[in-house]
Amino acid sequence: MKLKILGCAGGIGGRERVTTCMQVDDDILLDAGTGVAGLDLAQLVAIDHVFVTHSHLDHVAGLAFLLDSVLGHRSTPVIVHATEKVIATLKKHLFNWHLWPDFAKIPDAKTPILLWEPMQLGETVLLNGRNIRSYSVDHTVETSAYWVHHDTAGFIFTGDMASTPSFWTNFVAEKRLKAVVVDCSFPDAEESLAGLSKHFCPRALVNDIANMPYATRFLITHLKPGQEDRIINELRIHDDKRLFEPLRNGDVFDF
Repeated sequence: MKLKILGCAGGIGGRERVTTCMQVDDDILLDAGTGVAGLDLAQLVAIDHVFVTHSHLDHVAGLAFLLDSVLGHRSTPVIVHATEKVIATLKKHLFNWHLWPDFAKIPDAKTPILLWEPMQLGETVLLNGRNIRSYSVDHTVETSAYWVHHDTAGFIFTGDMASTPSFWTNFVAEKRLKAVVVDCSFPDAEESLAGLSKHFCPRALVNDIANMPYATRFLITHLKPGQEDRIINELRIHDDKRLFEPLRNGDVFDF
C-alpha cells in the first residue's frame, strides 16, 4: 500500500503551496484540498473513493474540481465517504447550485458522477484488502481521523485536530501502526490561537501523544506558512527522542 502526499500546507504562500490531499495507491483520496490539482486527467479518472475528514474548505475545495473534470470520462460515480453531518454541510454550502453544481444529480439523478456514502464514526470500509476505519477527533466541526491499514502495516491520518486523549489510547499497542500523519499548525507562542481554532501547537501535541510508542513516525502536516521550521524545531525540543518529520508535497511512503 502506497501513500502519496499531494498537498499538506496549512495555508498558501509558505514552503508548501497546496492544501491537504493524500492519495492511497491509485484509487483513493484522503481529503481533497487544492493538492488534487497535481493529478492529471487520467489520474483523476482513476480515483474511485474520497474519504473526507471534515468540511473545511482547505480539505474539500479540490473535490468540486475533481468531479467537474472526470464527468463524461467515467462510467461509475466517485464515491465520497464522510459522516452524515459532513455530507449535509457539503450539500448545503458547496454542492448547492449556487456555489457549485450538485454533482449528485449530474448528468442525472439515476446515474450521477457523485455518490455520497455516509460513514458512521467507528465504521470500517474494506477496499481490496485495505481497511479504512474512522475515529472521532476534536476540531471546530465534526471531524473523522482515519486508520488505514492492511494485514501487516498501516498509518493514521488525523485530518485537523486538537487534544483528543481518548483517540490515542486505541493505538498504544497497535503493532501494525507505522506512521501518523498529524496536524501541528501553530508554534507554541500562538497556543491561544491553536486552542481557539482547535489545532495542535508543539507543546499540546507532544503532551497528547506521550504514551505512544517511540518507534512510530509522526509526519507533520498543516504547518502554517512561514512557521514551518519553528514548529518542527519546537517539537524536537519538547521531545528529542520522537521521529517528527515535516511532510512535503510529493512525499511517498510504502506500508
